[in-house]
Amino acid sequence: MKLIHVDAIKIAADRQRKVFEEGKLREFSEVLQTQGLLHPIILRIVGDDYYLVAGERRLRAVKDIYALGGEIMHDGERVRANSIPYTLLSDLDPLAAEEAELSENIHRENLTWQERAAAHARLNTLRTAQAVQRGAPPPTTADISLEVRGSSEGIHQENTRRELIVAGHLDNPAIKAAKTVDEAFKILRKEETAIKHRELGASVGKTFTADMHQAVHADSINWMNDCPADSFDCIITDPPYGMGADEFGDSGGLAAGAHGYEDSYETFMRCATALAFEGYRIAKPQAHLYCFCDFDKFARLKSLMVEAGWNVFRTPLIWYKKSGMRAPWPEQGPQRKYEIILYAVKGKRPILKMLGDVLDYPPDSNLGHAAQKPVALFEDLLRRSVLPGQAVLDPFCGSGPVFPAAHAMKARATGIEMDQSSYGIACKRIADLRAQQELDLSIGL
Repeated sequence: MKLIHVDAIKIAADRQRKVFEEGKLREFSEVLQTQGLLHPIILRIVGDDYYLVAGERRLRAVKDIYALGGEIMHDGERVRANSIPYTLLSDLDPLAAEEAELSENIHRENLTWQERAAAHARLNTLRTAQAVQRGAPPPTTADISLEVRGSSEGIHQENTRRELIVAGHLDNPAIKAAKTVDEAFKILRKEETAIKHRELGASVGKTFTADMHQAVHADSINWMNDCPADSFDCIITDPPYGMGADEFGDSGGLAAGAHGYEDSYETFMRCATALAFEGYRIAKPQAHLYCFCDFDKFARLKSLMVEAGWNVFRTPLIWYKKSGMRAPWPEQGPQRKYEIILYAVKGKRPILKMLGDVLDYPPDSNLGHAAQKPVALFEDLLRRSVLPGQAVLDPFCGSGPVFPAAHAMKARATGIEMDQSSYGIACKRIADLRAQQELDLSIGL
């Protein structure tokens, strides 16, 4: 039995983190006097000094016993007065030594979050190895949380989980430089998401062609009714506004088909109801929706969307059209310089890019559609929501800006259009994408 005088043991100043309750310490002293000291304390030699590694509670209890004139036993033998049995760290087997060192490190008072996360990860590895040695199941995050935090509930277990995850990435400079575990976890999640996106983009890029887009000449309401459920990652569309736009003219003669439908309130309601309910059904469990609409119809459209199950953003997104010329009151003004967009989420699909709710894009050259939207505007919206290879639907696609916009994202677009002239323009957009693709191949791009 190795013995050392209790006053010869040094305790590192930064190690004394634990609070020892006097009542419990007295109870422990009584147990030691009755049952004896079962396990020696663990020390390490530093120069000529002996430093405590594990067993501070035992050491304090033994000191209290001696202060009251008592004595202790160990392995059936009486321990010399004012002494305590010890084991050197260097004499332990690898797992026991690791446990002792961890006990010393985890209870240090000035640990950085990086050191604490690394220590808790080492403890998890140790407990796993010990479980394998015993033939027992490995520890859970709850088990580790209970050991290091005294609780496996709620935020305690979540904090432990984040530490264990982040600890494996401390060689990443951005992770290591974070100020807190939470900040490091957010950086890690963002980086891992970006890596997945790049890998997905690279894999899609090898096979992606303009032929992956589909324009359909059909009544969109009937088409959505027949479409399989859970088909699309994002719906972006510009349905009839129900504001009599079919009587506004033909965009100065540029729109060959003008509005090839009756833009009545009844038309709006039929389209909006189908978009809300059938759109929800055919959207994937995690999906986004962007819908252009008239200001007066926003509340009604929002109500339908909520009823169908969508989570709708409280206020509309604004498309700012600085070159807009239309004046609803030609005699009194003013000119209309914006349109609004309803944004809705199915499930809890996260946004990919945090951008503002005012989108400033000039109109494109008119291809022959009275309500044509800029491709760049569609790209902006899709950039927030769509990854390469994912499926986009525009059930009221008009001239088809969804096709070049989705193509830029390497996403697959399906557009439905009932008007023959508009459908023809949409088909030409796909043909132009195919022609550009062939040109790029011919010159080695």
